[in-house]
Amino acid sequence: MTAFHPFTWVASALAVVVTYAYLNSTKEAPADFRYVNSSGIHTLDPARMSWTQDFRVALNIWEGLTTSDPRTTKPQAGAAIFPPLVSADQLTYIFTIREDARWSNGDPVLAGDFIRGWRRCMEPGTGTDYTFLFTDNLAGAADYVSWRRKAAGALTTLDRLRQGWEIDAQAAQSLAHHPVFEVIKPSLSLRSTIIDQHDNHSASLGLARQLNTSNLNWQALYQQTFDQHVAQMDQRFSNVGLEATDDKTLLVRLLRPCPYFLDLTSFPSFLPCHPSVELLREGDVDSGLTREGLVVYDPQWTKPRGIRNGYPGLITNGPYFVSDWKFKQRLRMSANPFHRMFDTLNVRTIDMLVYENTSVAIMAYEAGEVDFLPGMDVPYDHELARLSQTGQRRDFLMCDTFSTYFMSFNCKDERIEDRPNPFIDARVRKAFALAVDKEAIVHAVLQRGDRVATTFIPPGALTGYPSPVGSQMDIAAAKQLLIEAGYPQGQGLPTVTLLYVPSDERVCQALAGMWETHLGARVELRCQETKSFAESKANHRFMIARGNWYGDYYDPTTFLDCFNTGNGNNDSGYSNTAYDALLHRARVTTDIAQRLELLAQAERIIVEDDLPIIPLLHYASPIAVKPNVSGIFPNPRLRFPFRYVSVAR
Repeated sequence: MTAFHPFTWVASALAVVVTYAYLNSTKEAPADFRYVNSSGIHTLDPARMSWTQDFRVALNIWEGLTTSDPRTTKPQAGAAIFPPLVSADQLTYIFTIREDARWSNGDPVLAGDFIRGWRRCMEPGTGTDYTFLFTDNLAGAADYVSWRRKAAGALTTLDRLRQGWEIDAQAAQSLAHHPVFEVIKPSLSLRSTIIDQHDNHSASLGLARQLNTSNLNWQALYQQTFDQHVAQMDQRFSNVGLEATDDKTLLVRLLRPCPYFLDLTSFPSFLPCHPSVELLREGDVDSGLTREGLVVYDPQWTKPRGIRNGYPGLITNGPYFVSDWKFKQRLRMSANPFHRMFDTLNVRTIDMLVYENTSVAIMAYEAGEVDFLPGMDVPYDHELARLSQTGQRRDFLMCDTFSTYFMSFNCKDERIEDRPNPFIDARVRKAFALAVDKEAIVHAVLQRGDRVATTFIPPGALTGYPSPVGSQMDIAAAKQLLIEAGYPQGQGLPTVTLLYVPSDERVCQALAGMWETHLGARVELRCQETKSFAESKANHRFMIARGNWYGDYYDPTTFLDCFNTGNGNNDSGYSNTAYDALLHRARVTTDIAQRLELLAQAERIIVEDDLPIIPLLHYASPIAVKPNVSGIFPNPRLRFPFRYVSVAR
């Protein structure tokens, strides 16, 4: 095998030293199969995870009703018999759990375990970015989640009032939107309690002041509200389209036909949870809720060791289970002796090693201490791509992924760090988008075989989807838009901040140069490490920020839902009623072609008109697989089920 020139014997020696230090610290022999996760695990809670690295572990230690084909990533049999029974109107699915489906402690996997797992994704306090997958698709889920969230908001406010805390306008609003407000209203001045449908802020402030000075018995009112809510919870949840008709039969009722539903059931949010998780549920013992009405679990429940309350440690139902976890060092997966594939698993132990420096991970791979690199995001990745494309390194493989790399505008905040935010104006966003030479970024800056992106959804990835054209580079139009927005030649335009992580350095420098040259903009580059970057982005401390998105299932909505108003993945804070309406119409449209056309119209808004993002490219992601490893298949979604892997040593 031909070595590639960025590395010398010094690099290989460093890899050996790093690996020796790792092995010495663990005092264990290496696993049968070893791969690298550059950032460690963010969370292994299926209800809370959203990172590809976490998904990769989750889908090997858990098993949904369906799983993914290792080559195509299309749905196939999982913990349930495949395919399920589906009603003629496509609204009812009946899944039969396999008789040989077992948890890693030997317990049978039951239909109720899936209901438990799915419900956690809907509960305030536990559910996060992917709650919408349930509220958009399951009958009754949206009503249940809305009811729970309103109650949690009201209980939080009542809890503060009973403790003598002062509440703000937002807290007052949460109380005003709950039925308990009818009990409170007679004791308040009517004029101050008029809160219109637009949530008038001044009225809310007035309400907050009255509530803060009221002599109501907040303790009694809180307890009454809490008790009533707890008494109604299970009855309310029974209206959600989930029913265990017996231990092995799960009936699912949908709001409307969902052509990709069997793809969803292999996604981490739809994984089951073992009953033992309830041993680490926080809050009131009888109700299982916190004072605020939230469902909260000790985050240590995903660890492999028992903690308290007789908790046995994480129990999962996939072909592997977590047998050891050393934070920021290594996570070991071992074969689940109760899984139906146990006898056919070729690798019995898997080590997920953490190398935060990808170059060091590649060194370890070159030294033979790592078998698989699911990503090689380094400044010289263009050289890795060249070696792959020329056949000099057959172990370097390129994946044309179902993903998009883009720049995201802050469309929400009028001011950022005491500066006016010009990107509130769609004309400014579009001007910046039209001033970008994407061909130069892809072919001259990166040079690794990515595809230029003019759209958010990778064209041709979805059968029958009429992809819009998107926006092309047009400097004259960009300058004219900036004039119309009141910034001729960039005059009056505040300094623009561009937030990114270290691996984006070359791209962001190129973008800054283009905007300065073509628009007269002043661009301040801000590089942050991954954790700080994620916090800044989540708190909207940016004007422009790098972003990427990997499709979670084969449907346009896996991309387009990201820009629905209020979606948990809508980092830009973008909101457009016309866009939201198109997504809603698509949800209730049963004609396949018409539905796809509506979704294409929605995409056209964000890539041709409003531009909350600048799509730059669709990734060609380099991976490395040792020649003695089989069963790893490059695929658009970078899903790698290890149950099919074998290693010849």
